[in-house]
Amino acid sequence: MYLEFWIILAIILIIGELLTGGFYLLSIGLGSLAAAIFNYFQFSITIQIVAFILVTVIFIILSRPLFNRLNRNTIDKKSNTERLIGLNGEAMEDIGQKNIGAISIKGEVWKAISDEEISKGEEVKIIGIDGVKLKVEKL
Repeated sequence: MYLEFWIILAIILIIGELLTGGFYLLSIGLGSLAAAIFNYFQFSITIQIVAFILVTVIFIILSRPLFNRLNRNTIDKKSNTERLIGLNGEAMEDIGQKNIGAISIKGEVWKAISDEEISKGEEVKIIGIDGVKLKVEKL
């Protein structure tokens, strides 16, 4: 009777793992599969539950380093504009508190704003982002 339950639970959890990718559902699915094997060999429900819990916990512990290794570069990825913060560029137009200017960084032209007056041709440093404009200051 429990064999079908364990197998269906394992299938559902493994399919769920394919949709999520955190290895938790896979671990629980493998625990369910272990319990199904114990059920097939007619062990008691208590042994099945213990096997389910042990296999689940073991696979969760074993899968965490793999999950962390696969996802170590995805947590703090910066957008293209965030990568510009800290870089230096050159003012292509006058930039001031009330007028938006333009700067050149690595051959690209970006709209820029500043809290100080910056003249065309001066070197600037990017200190932040405000919408689609870069916040800059004189070097």
